[in-house]
Amino acid sequence: MTKAQATLRKLQAKQSRQRQKMGELAQVDTLTDEQRSELDEIEADVPDTERKIRAAQVALEDEEAEAEAKAKEPGNVDPETRERLELRSKASLLSYMQAALSGRQVNGAELELSQAAGVNGIPLELWDLPEARTEQRADLPTGAPGTVGVNLDVIRPAVFANSIAPRLGIEMPRVESGTYASATITTSLTAASKAKGAAADSTAAAFTVSSVTPKRISARLGIRIEDVAAVGQQNFESILRENLALVLSDALDNQAINGDGSGTDLVGIFQGLTDPNDPADVSDFDAFAAVHAGGVDGLWANSIKEVSVVVGPDTYQLGSRTFQTAQSYKGELSAAAYAMQHTGGFWTNERMPAAAGDIQQGILYRAGRSMRTAVCPHWNEISIDDIYSGSAQGERFFTMHVLLGDVILVQPKAYSQVAFKVA
Repeated sequence: MTKAQATLRKLQAKQSRQRQKMGELAQVDTLTDEQRSELDEIEADVPDTERKIRAAQVALEDEEAEAEAKAKEPGNVDPETRERLELRSKASLLSYMQAALSGRQVNGAELELSQAAGVNGIPLELWDLPEARTEQRADLPTGAPGTVGVNLDVIRPAVFANSIAPRLGIEMPRVESGTYASATITTSLTAASKAKGAAADSTAAAFTVSSVTPKRISARLGIRIEDVAAVGQQNFESILRENLALVLSDALDNQAINGDGSGTDLVGIFQGLTDPNDPADVSDFDAFAAVHAGGVDGLWANSIKEVSVVVGPDTYQLGSRTFQTAQSYKGELSAAAYAMQHTGGFWTNERMPAAAGDIQQGILYRAGRSMRTAVCPHWNEISIDDIYSGSAQGERFFTMHVLLGDVILVQPKAYSQVAFKVA
């Protein structure tokens, strides 16, 4: 256990003891002077404890990010990770294709990597293999020849927006073959005070079960062998494979947020939320503050520090230029800057739906509890096929498939759909 983890656990245990003691003292009809003093001491210490917990959580996040970055440095990985990286460096996409072409199983490093990843086909982590960049030099005579080469730089990747789903608590567990089901207690048992000798009532809990079946998201790359030979850059093929994986990931994240469930589309998180009333006026500072404040429910969020909101770019831009007054004096912080400092988060992503009729929708996430709130299962099937059809033309096709289920809101009360008027 790291120092930050130990500190956070210690503070959380202290907070739990404080709440338990306050609950016990709340049951006392008449407090003694000693009990009253103890309660005053706890109440005075509670705000500091909460602030320390938030600081410890930030320290833990920084520690984890630093450890993750350090782990990626050469020589700073554990033996198991080092062995996995070594397998990736030895495994070849061409070997997988040749095995499929000849109708046999892969062997060697390719077989070991597939077994380590727990897949039958090509493991997704093969695309994580870093591309070696080598400097190529050629000795030229003093006078340049009439025909010179083209010094093509390393091909740069296309850029996609960061994933929304993880920041909204949408977990993506790998599941086994078969329909995936998730059950949540929606009607709890009851408890109440009873008179002496009175019998307790018998009540039944009720469950809500949601089940989803696999849906496929696919992407395909076609490449000509002449292009590979003529482009003059080593990473031509690998950058296209990387782009294939990125567009697949982009489509996956977009479906998890905006999928409407029609046809082959997933049911995204917006489909599980209730549409809010459209605001009548352009959102001002108070309207932005009210969204975070309205997210505090005392169950899934105990303070605005546990409420985060993701909005579309238009809404974020409005929040960044909206201050406390519209007259000559403007407050020190815009609505967006205030939210970033004092709440659980206020951020944007291009995958959020565009404004419709000057109204733009957002998602509010209450992150006050450490438990699963939403899930989008995947069956971890990635395959490459259609190796034959373009062989006469010197073409190869790479096709990737990922099987996903609809987004299930395991705890719907952890989320709300919000709306802003941006013009």
